[in-house]
Amino acid sequence: MTGFCTRIPASLRNGRVVVPLTAGICLVLLAMILKKILLVPTAQLSSDMVLYIIIYMGFIVSYPLADRETTGSPMRTLLWIGTCILMTLGIIAVYAI
Repeated sequence: MTGFCTRIPASLRNGRVVVPLTAGICLVLLAMILKKILLVPTAQLSSDMVLYIIIYMGFIVSYPLADRETTGSPMRTLLWIGTCILMTLGIIAVYAI
């Protein structure tokens, strides 16, 4: 087990790429679910998506600024990813109610 995560690039290990990718994927999935599954009207969705883009951009921008170490903690990355996913599920739940 000593060679665990040695082949993975450092940028993927500390989350500098993973957290912004997760935020981007969550934003795209949010738009797809709201439009295709929950059938949110286009006028409402387009005005609300501006707010969601700003929120997800905050995740994309603030994680690399907060992570100064080159070997970041995997728990910190998982916390940011989990927060992003929970936020997406929360937004979907608000529309589903």
